[in-house]
Amino acid sequence: MTRLVGSELFKLRTTRTFYGLTLISLGLILVIVILVSALTDFQPDEEVLTDMLGAGFFMQAITLLLGVLIVTSEFRHGTITPSLLVVPDRTKLTLVKLVAALLIGLIIGLLTALVISGVTALVLAIRGLDTGADFSTFIELVVGGALAAALYAGLGVGLGALIRNQVGAIIGVLVWLFVLEGLVGLIPGLDDIVPKYGLNGVRAGLTGAEDGGGGPDSLEMLGQVPAGLVLAGYVAVFMVAGLIFMRRRDITA
Repeated sequence: MTRLVGSELFKLRTTRTFYGLTLISLGLILVIVILVSALTDFQPDEEVLTDMLGAGFFMQAITLLLGVLIVTSEFRHGTITPSLLVVPDRTKLTLVKLVAALLIGLIIGLLTALVISGVTALVLAIRGLDTGADFSTFIELVVGGALAAALYAGLGVGLGALIRNQVGAIIGVLVWLFVLEGLVGLIPGLDDIVPKYGLNGVRAGLTGAEDGGGGPDSLEMLGQVPAGLVLAGYVAVFMVAGLIFMRRRDITA
């Protein structure tokens, strides 16, 4: 099992797409964090670090795409057949990809949170300001961001197994995250449910952000533990659906 997971990690980290998506996103995040922390006139009681770590959403979205790519790339490039010759059990192969995605998502999420925190603290120290977070809050924010990235990556694996078409899966998940979920959250009757329990909402709750994106600023988000459990539930649902489709559909080279 360990060798299989290592093989999946090797496949991912030897592609230009992996480094391109990760480095470009990290660069964008750093630009945002540096500009905001250097130019914004923060209030004395403002939780600056919490706001800055909200920029980690871009990297969490990238780990979701990486999870999708771990599965859909096999079908797009026709490598799924040799992969199944090595691991004939489709369920096992998909679960191996899930473990690899969770690991890479956790690592990327942790490094991103630490980089954002370090850059924010440095810029604010130069300005003579405080981050507005004690050590325990800092740990909660970093751990929450890392877990959100890992679970998003796992969700991507489930989506990739469910929707084999790489372009369709990527466009679909991006449209949902950045457009449709926010619009659905404006519908009367759903405006207090979707922003709180949707993908953006539970991610915001897990990372410690105040707003799930698309909901009112006054909306009370789930706590970190409930939000993490709900997001893990989404991962489980999509993984089960993806495994069912993987087992039933024909595999063509």
